[in-house]
Amino acid sequence: MYLSAVVLTLYILGPFLWMFISSISPEIELISGSRKWFPSNPTLKRYEVLINKVEGARFRTAFFNSLIVATISTILTMFFGTLAAYCYARFKFKGKKSMVLGILFTQMLPGAAIAIPIYLFMSSLNLLDTKVGLILVYTGFIMPVAIWILKNYFISIPQEIEEAAIIDGATTFQILFRIIIPLVTPALFATGLYSFITTWNEFFFALILTGSNSKTIPVAITEFSTQGGVDYGMMCTAGVIGSIIPLVIAIIFKDYLVSGLTAGWAK
Repeated sequence: MYLSAVVLTLYILGPFLWMFISSISPEIELISGSRKWFPSNPTLKRYEVLINKVEGARFRTAFFNSLIVATISTILTMFFGTLAAYCYARFKFKGKKSMVLGILFTQMLPGAAIAIPIYLFMSSLNLLDTKVGLILVYTGFIMPVAIWILKNYFISIPQEIEEAAIIDGATTFQILFRIIIPLVTPALFATGLYSFITTWNEFFFALILTGSNSKTIPVAITEFSTQGGVDYGMMCTAGVIGSIIPLVIAIIFKDYLVSGLTAGWAK
């Protein structure tokens, strides 16, 4: 069992470790084909270029663009998604079933099928190559998933808890924010982390809807591949730097993430 766990861990972490090793390998070792498990003369020059030098200014801009877009998209998704999920879980109204099925249907559409309509719509609003436009698109794509996940968590909470609060004079918002949300905190963190990482890593719409002003990390990484060749060292270095934020967040909130996923599996 332990051997299986070790093998699985190495399988999962293998690409990241290889990316890190490539990022600190001298250029001659990368292009020679005689790769080693660890470079004979490791270098941090590429990190210095991307973090401190003028040549890395565009990458740093893309990094902060990703941070802003992912953070705001996650906040909007969790706020409105939580309200909508609670509404679908607890209230009865006409067309509820159709709306829920509609939310599920949106996840069946491939991004390429709606790329042109979204591009034209963003263009009509003058939101191309803006962080606002990207935030709106990401929020619209991630929110259905958040609603679908959180709705099931809300349904699992006994209604007797809310009925007791109503008898004590609590309003709907008081019940939601003071009673229900504390009970599903692990689920909220797990869903929020999923939303953030998905938005952070999204490439397709970031490529289509952004230009020089609001491009994100995934788009910036591809710029190290040009007609003149591929700078594998810089590409791997950018990939490592781009992985830091999601990795740190996952480590900090790992307890909530595990609790949320475990609770979801138990359901």
